[in-house]
Amino acid sequence: MATGPDLDAVRLELIEVADRLENLPSDALAERADARRRQAELREFVRKNFVAGDFLSADQLGRQIELLKTRITAHYGNRLSNLSGPSTGYGGGIEPRALHEMNRQMDAAADIDGMKCKLRELENRMAAFESSEDGDQEP
Repeated sequence: MATGPDLDAVRLELIEVADRLENLPSDALAERADARRRQAELREFVRKNFVAGDFLSADQLGRQIELLKTRITAHYGNRLSNLSGPSTGYGGGIEPRALHEMNRQMDAAADIDGMKCKLRELENRMAAFESSEDGDQEP
C-alpha cells in the first residue's frame, strides 16, 4: 500500500490541478507547464504506489485467484508434453532436451513465473483478509 498522502488526497489534488489548467488563460504558458508537470508527478505517484488490486474485496480477490489458477492449469495442459497421445511416446517423439526447451520458451512467453508470483501475492492478501475477519469476531 502507499506511504505518504492517501489516495483521496492525491485524487483531490489532481482535480485541483485539472481545474487550474481549465481556468488558466491560453497565454499563461509557464503556469500551464507547471500544472501539467504537477499533474504528471501525481499520476506517476499513483502508478507507483497504488495498485488497483489494493482495493479489491475478498470476493474479488477470490475470483482473481481462481482466474489465475485456471490460466496456469490451462497453460500446463497445453504444453507439448501433454498433447501427445500414448502411441506417439513422450512429447510426440520430440527429443527430450528439445521438448524441455520448447516448454521453457512457452512458459516464458506466457509469463508463467509472473502469473505464479501474482497468484502467491493474491493468496497472501486473501489469507490476510481471512485472518483479519477471524480477529473481528468475538468468541
